[in-house]
Amino acid sequence: MGIKSYITDKRSGRSAEVIKNHKTDKQALMVATFPYRTFENAVEFFSNPDYGIDMNKDASSGGTPIQVHNGIDDVLWTGSQISGVSVTFNSTGQAHTGSNSVYFNRCGVGDTIQFDNGSSQSLTGYASITLWIYVDSNWSAGDHFTFYGYDTGAASIVGNTIELDNYFNPSSIGSWHKLSIPLVDMALNGETIDSFRITCQTTSGIKPRWYLDDLQIEETGAPVKYSLFPEKGTWLHVNEFTFSVADAYTGTLSDGTMPKLPYDSILGVSLTSGINYERSQDGETKFSQTLLTLLDLMQLAGTEFVASGSDGVNTWLTIRARHIEPFVLKPENDDKLSFTISDDLSGLLHFRISAGCKKEIR
Repeated sequence: MGIKSYITDKRSGRSAEVIKNHKTDKQALMVATFPYRTFENAVEFFSNPDYGIDMNKDASSGGTPIQVHNGIDDVLWTGSQISGVSVTFNSTGQAHTGSNSVYFNRCGVGDTIQFDNGSSQSLTGYASITLWIYVDSNWSAGDHFTFYGYDTGAASIVGNTIELDNYFNPSSIGSWHKLSIPLVDMALNGETIDSFRITCQTTSGIKPRWYLDDLQIEETGAPVKYSLFPEKGTWLHVNEFTFSVADAYTGTLSDGTMPKLPYDSILGVSLTSGINYERSQDGETKFSQTLLTLLDLMQLAGTEFVASGSDGVNTWLTIRARHIEPFVLKPENDDKLSFTISDDLSGLLHFRISAGCKKEIR
């Protein structure tokens, strides 16, 4: 014998009703559903407060730099071991310029080196720090080296530490990479230091071997960051990016068989530092990638060439990067996505990056 039961709303006291469908001669509950969450379609552009959404700007370094260390090709700031014995300050194994560079030979966790000026150096009037890195082998995802300003008199860090692998792609082995680090990222704008330090923070598996050269403080030309973040009271579900680029470039082969698009540049514009993509969630950098060429972008999973065209003088192209799983950006966690340029892209006629999103009203 069945047990009598009712589906009743606790607040209103109303019970669900069983109805009969006369066409099928079946009896059942009449139910209705509504979306638990509501979304608005949105197309958002990565933007910068000074330059808006246009990314064809000059972010290259200039002025008169302060040279810090170049492998003792010149007598500059003094390199020394603070802990560990795995670094050679005048290695001839590789060099970006001159004959020498600084060689990091499988450093262990806690190994620290220092470049000491011997006196105080004000950073007022300076914009960024640039350096070149050559990865010889074994720099994996779990290997992190922190870079920071230091005050030897107070024996304390000045500003913030940053991880070098957030500013280049360490998995690209056997070539020199230029890193451009805004002083604001290290909280060093307007500060005074007397040295820089590098510490091996973490390692995984076989420890890496790598070289550093031409470390200097740049007077002008801080990298320009274009960001995407949610408004207060919303969550932003980011499904895809669209890159649109145009330049004065002949984009068709002479026989007209296919587009003439070089794989090793962006419509003929060669990048030195590259375009750095960064995803920050819950206050941490979850992912970063540096793009130097068209092929760097096209080889990423989910990326497809959408369209291109040319009038015989100017060429344009669009590329779409679809995410396997949408990124959910939450303002309460200070989540954001960003692309940072550190080269002179002012020669391009057009360069923008948009995001296809769903905006969830909270």
